[in-house]
Amino acid sequence: MSSESMSLFNENHIHQPLADAMRPQTLAEIVGQQQLLNVGQPLRQIIDKKIAISLILWGPPGTGKSTLAYVMAKTFKLPFEKFNASTENKATLQEFVNVHPNESFVLQLDEIHRLTKPIQDFLLPYLESGQILLVGTTTENPVITINPAIRSRCQLFEFKPVASDDIVPVLQRTSQSVYHFDLADDLALMIGNCANGDVRVALNILETLVAMHGEQLNREQIAEFAKNQHFVFDKDATNHYDYLSAFQDSVGGSDTDAALYYLSVILNSGDLESVIRRIRDLAYMNVGLADAKAVDTAVLACQTAHEVGLPRASTHLAYATITLCLAPKSDSASMSYNRANEDGKGSNQLHVMPRYLRDAHYKHSVETTGGGDMLNPFEQPHQVAQQQYLPDDLIDRRYYKPRDNKREQALYQRYQSLHQYIYAKQADKHKGSN
Repeated sequence: MSSESMSLFNENHIHQPLADAMRPQTLAEIVGQQQLLNVGQPLRQIIDKKIAISLILWGPPGTGKSTLAYVMAKTFKLPFEKFNASTENKATLQEFVNVHPNESFVLQLDEIHRLTKPIQDFLLPYLESGQILLVGTTTENPVITINPAIRSRCQLFEFKPVASDDIVPVLQRTSQSVYHFDLADDLALMIGNCANGDVRVALNILETLVAMHGEQLNREQIAEFAKNQHFVFDKDATNHYDYLSAFQDSVGGSDTDAALYYLSVILNSGDLESVIRRIRDLAYMNVGLADAKAVDTAVLACQTAHEVGLPRASTHLAYATITLCLAPKSDSASMSYNRANEDGKGSNQLHVMPRYLRDAHYKHSVETTGGGDMLNPFEQPHQVAQQQYLPDDLIDRRYYKPRDNKREQALYQRYQSLHQYIYAKQADKHKGSN
């Protein structure tokens, strides 16, 4: 990227996007990613020491992934080829291999998460031989989306959104070299803040604003432009699931403000159904027995939100979110099930139930299996029958363990009283046998 005056039109008078024209040419010109590119960091060492190893770079758009692949090829003094897994086919890769028959080359494989198996099978021998030094780039989490056969041959590095403060010098350098005026710090920061960590978006905004207003650009013009921009993410992308996870963890952590923020981000992406599913799940998994009323309230709010749809559903979901955040928390239902599941999950280790609990819907079941020959709880005092329900070898199991909230402590007293009453006869038998 040169600081000299430059044109955005090539020799054929085709307009070159500003972001491409200002693409960094050296490692020093790449902004952000200090956690990867500062001296001594692993990725920086790979490049500085020219270690020939394939990489997968993942993270949001406009954070420097493609640029790093190009800079890496320049640093290694190797040919550079680009391939898009979404739009190109194996013939293109074969052409690259034919062009570089006796030398290694850097292949930037964009959207590597869309790699098909035939292309993967084609690539593997060349990765093994070292002819292709792969730099895969993607916005998706490679652990989830990329085949292990490719992933295991690469080092993975996550790129983060670029901080607005790091975008500012890029915008100022561009305004000087391309548009021949000095962009004030506060204006550059406003544009950087609009870009959501994406340098390419920031440059596109600058290009549009200069085309509209020239070098007389001011705060009011930037603010007016920003109002009409909607920098939302793809609801199928990795970072969308990150926001869903952050929302869920914030509710579980009882942080109302954080949960409301993440809720707003998700709803602004238009994904109503995912939020509804998460809240319904959270109600039982994170609150549960600690506050049954809060659970019912949240589930009903979700039902109403589904019926009315966005944008009004946001109020109902905020109501549910606040209710769950402020409710006492308990995971005792899921934990109790997990304890029971340790005994119940082995199909070849099933424990024998008392005979009278067996199915009694057919004729002569009592005579045949003993099924149905049980005490009817509604004919017993307190509508509770003193009879064994657990298998003999599980008679001492206690799966339910409460959390230390007021409601569950009361429930636990009831649980203990019921258990003691139901198994009183078994306890007496046990004492008598001793």
